[in-house]
Amino acid sequence: MAWREIGLFAALCCVGVRLGGQDSSAVIRNPFATREDVAGGERSFRSQCAACHGPDASGAAAPSLTTGTFRHGNSDEALFATITKGVAGTPMVGFKLNGREVWQLISFLRSANIAKGAGQAPGNPERGGQIFDDNGCAQCHTAASKAGGFTGPDLTEIGSRRTLAQLQTALLDPDAEVDPDYWSLRARTKTGQMIGGIRMNEDTDSFQILDSSARLRSVWKADLASYEIVRTSPMPSLKGKLKPSELEDLVAYLASLRAQSSHEAQQ
Repeated sequence: MAWREIGLFAALCCVGVRLGGQDSSAVIRNPFATREDVAGGERSFRSQCAACHGPDASGAAAPSLTTGTFRHGNSDEALFATITKGVAGTPMVGFKLNGREVWQLISFLRSANIAKGAGQAPGNPERGGQIFDDNGCAQCHTAASKAGGFTGPDLTEIGSRRTLAQLQTALLDPDAEVDPDYWSLRARTKTGQMIGGIRMNEDTDSFQILDSSARLRSVWKADLASYEIVRTSPMPSLKGKLKPSELEDLVAYLASLRAQSSHEAQQ
């Protein structure tokens, strides 16, 4: 079996699929990307990689791994191959880590890249926090100490998961990348009632949705005359609504919302 096939097979075996039923929303992604996984990856990095790449991955005897660009491929699959197989003709050897440890190491490297970018954000995070409030973002999002709604993603540690470019795109073009967790259901019952909300789960017979009042509801497919899964974001675009400087400030604020790594905590 080719390495590409092995990598994809391993990813498919590891990924948990939250939604079932007729409309599959499985997305192949790193299955170990929580804050705890990042911490686990950092421990592996410091024991296996820090001697060459530096304790914070910024480079030493070997190149920096915080630039966001990797010489032998930027995809998670390429990183998986580099870590486990090494690079021929270089001091980089393959490491005998189990699959979970490799994925956690990749999560740490992604986090290190994002943290580096957050420090380069040109805007003012304090002003960005005020822009967040002024535009009513807390109606749908919780962000650190700003308690808010639950119809949108929790942004408390969004700066640990998204690059500056991804944050800006999410604000200007929310439909560019919509996590299946936030796809919506739009339906009409056989009695003519319109139903809508965030699709939380789906099985063969029913949907579970979070409606506009933040209530969790079950909807039986047998009761529906028609329905569709809406794959666009319910978030309105801020394009044309913010000045360029305000957009920079808001991105800087979101980038500042990140988990502190153990290396940072020790400084």
